[in-house]
Amino acid sequence: MYIVVLYGGSSPERQVSLCSGHRVCEALTKKGHHVHPFDLREVTYDPELIGLCQAADAVFLALHGGAGEDGTLQQLLEQEGIFHYTGSAPQGAALAMHKQRAKERVAAVGVPVATGALCVPDTTLPPLPMPFVLKPISGGSSVGLCEVHTSKEWEACRVTEVFLCEEYLCGREYTVGILEGHALPVVEICPRGGRYDYAHKYGKDATEEICPAHLSDRESAHLQRLALTAFSALEMRDFGRVDFREDRNGSPKFLEANALPGMTATSLFPLAAATDGLPFDELCDMMAATAAKRKMT
Repeated sequence: MYIVVLYGGSSPERQVSLCSGHRVCEALTKKGHHVHPFDLREVTYDPELIGLCQAADAVFLALHGGAGEDGTLQQLLEQEGIFHYTGSAPQGAALAMHKQRAKERVAAVGVPVATGALCVPDTTLPPLPMPFVLKPISGGSSVGLCEVHTSKEWEACRVTEVFLCEEYLCGREYTVGILEGHALPVVEICPRGGRYDYAHKYGKDATEEICPAHLSDRESAHLQRLALTAFSALEMRDFGRVDFREDRNGSPKFLEANALPGMTATSLFPLAAATDGLPFDELCDMMAATAAKRKMT
């Protein structure tokens, strides 16, 4: 196939996207495809980009965060008759990216979520009892995440935009990849010496990822059911990743969903697929093939 790989972008996750894109290009090339990499600096109408995507058999989205993942790019492509791109359609991408709306959707179908509240600019009083976590309403890779355990830490916070404030969950953290309607093996995330922030996600040997997680079959199946339910409620498509963390009682609660999960050497979605018997090259090939089918229908 002739495949255009879009990566880069202008979000705070640009460097991660560059790593994902380069790795995807290598994998698809190894599978014999003709690959055209395209560093998409800004999501805006570009005749060259549109022409490339229209001519391609599949458009592989390796963007993370911002307009590349929140449905903006997906909407632009579809307006130009380009439906053969990887991942969720505009509505699912937008829902997954917006943490508050995502929580409301999954809670409505019975998936447990962390207690939370919106924190608006110039808030002076803590929105929840401490400890709690502040996170941007959109975005990923834990960019901008802040834990607040004391009054001094709260006073040091400078909330200049709308943030989501959530109860601090002190238990173990898990993620479940979804691929073509199938829940992949659960991954347990164990950061070494700190929380699972940007540095621990992408730093060498900063986090231990256990896949399959050290859980009973019943516990794993429960997490996988919750992930599939959340995935469906958010109208996601083809593939994605759903994150959970346990509360003090050991009950998992939904954190967020990722419509375009990372594809780097340390990313969790490819790890889960490999554990399930699908090497990275074949995973990328499968994702591109699924997108290509939409051009033929």
